[in-house]
Amino acid sequence: MYLALVSVWVAESPDFEKATALFQQREWAQAAAAFAELERKQPGQTDALLFEGKSLVNLSKFDDAGDALQNYLKTHPKSDDANYLLAYIRFRQNRPKESLEWMHAAAALKPPTADDLKIGALDYVLMGDYADAGRYLEEAVHVDPNNLEARYHLGRVRYQENRFDDAIAAFHAVLERDPDNVRAQDNLALCMEGKNQMEEAASAYQKAIELDQKSISHSAQPYLDYGTFLVRTSRPEEGITKLKKAAEIDPKSAPVQYELGKAYFDLRRYPEAQQVTQEAARLAPKDSPTHYLLGRIYQRVNKQDLAEQEFKLTEELRQAQESGGMLSGMGRR
Repeated sequence: MYLALVSVWVAESPDFEKATALFQQREWAQAAAAFAELERKQPGQTDALLFEGKSLVNLSKFDDAGDALQNYLKTHPKSDDANYLLAYIRFRQNRPKESLEWMHAAAALKPPTADDLKIGALDYVLMGDYADAGRYLEEAVHVDPNNLEARYHLGRVRYQENRFDDAIAAFHAVLERDPDNVRAQDNLALCMEGKNQMEEAASAYQKAIELDQKSISHSAQPYLDYGTFLVRTSRPEEGITKLKKAAEIDPKSAPVQYELGKAYFDLRRYPEAQQVTQEAARLAPKDSPTHYLLGRIYQRVNKQDLAEQEFKLTEELRQAQESGGMLSGMGRR
């Protein structure tokens, strides 16, 4: 979770001590209820709402956490802690502009930490502003050179900007400090591929999968990326093996199902392509490339009416995306 325990002044009362003990024990639901009850008894007189908000964030109840913190700020307007936490909450709610407003308000009260700067950077990523995202992440790394999350996201931003050498440097810096970091290794492979260094990319992808296999918890991403690479480099059968492994790890991943559909389509295995692409469309109903692929598949299996429906939907989705703009999901990778 984003939250860690912080040192703040707390009222010396048995009720507050009991609630704080629950918080320290990470009994988030009980702690939130205890702080809410304390606030009911002593409205505005303690930091109960602040800790209730922290507890609710740890439960991923961001709407309720935001309400608690905004009520807290009515009586504690100079709380940098509450302002920074509201910035984080708005980021998690995919409201980047509001998140940055809270971030700026908090920074006027107390200089941001590397983690705070990282959240600001990811707000800019959500808005597709990689220049400002990179600026924030460079500052985060300057503030805390050992913040590996900030270095990782800096690599992701430089990758999106096609600044592959800078991205490689960032991912190498992560791997020097954390050699088993699967995400950094996988993204290193993406950069090698971006530079058209195909042998180096294949080796790096294989290393990412080896690292994942040693991990306690597994990620579908390296299998997805390597499988897609194999399909692109005319090795679709091998690619399907990796993509099926990705689907086994994360069966609810729309990108995995989509790439599987493309691979089956390239091999003219249309029934299998239809099945997985329909699942991709179910998981991501507003993704226009998925509907376009599904239309092509329907053409191949002589379902022309369904194909026309998919192509029409594809065009409608594209027009909606062009008129409304698109937010990048890169920061969540």
